[in-house]
Amino acid sequence: MYVHYDYRYVIACSTMGREMRREFRNLVRGKVRVTCDRRTQTVTPVSAEGQCRRIAELLEGFEALRSSGFALQSPWNFKTKHLRFLIDRWSTQQMTREERAEQYEHWCQFLLWIRKQQLISLLNDLMRTLNSTGTNGSRPGMHAVAYARPVIPILTREKIMEVLDDQRGSLTRAACALRTSTRFIYEVLGEGQPPEKQLPPGLTILTAGSVLTAD
Repeated sequence: MYVHYDYRYVIACSTMGREMRREFRNLVRGKVRVTCDRRTQTVTPVSAEGQCRRIAELLEGFEALRSSGFALQSPWNFKTKHLRFLIDRWSTQQMTREERAEQYEHWCQFLLWIRKQQLISLLNDLMRTLNSTGTNGSRPGMHAVAYARPVIPILTREKIMEVLDDQRGSLTRAACALRTSTRFIYEVLGEGQPPEKQLPPGLTILTAGSVLTAD
């Protein structure tokens, strides 16, 4: 099965409020595709799957904050109390050092995006303490729960066909509903085939000023 990773679709599938999703999408646009090394200032490209993994991890944290009574309306409002809450939550989760390091990097990049260097210093201190508590990263004396990576919503051919049917074949409306682009929809539908063979047989797609029909 051909799948397509699109961080915008991950945001669209989030249970966060509309305003928060909009603010978050505006924040990560142009930033999530790279990782910045704070010491060397070098920039490294991030794969599409890696982008989705980062966004899913961050959104899972914001959803945990919301379910615990923190009414954040914008990622720019992230403060010390929110970071401390997340660290306390992570301290109850059994993670490998590799998983902990990956989680740290996701949130460190987020703090760079919102330009809160002081929170990066706090994150470093708290994570250092957490990593020194034991092999699984959980605090002694606390009931540890199993850690599972957040599920990444992915665009599939079946999902796109379902939305296209709902949108009466309108490619533009389908892309809007899925919070992605028409180019990505073509990519998923094509499954790597040449452009003239990208549409499923019998499918008519409406585009601006034209109609595309597969044989």
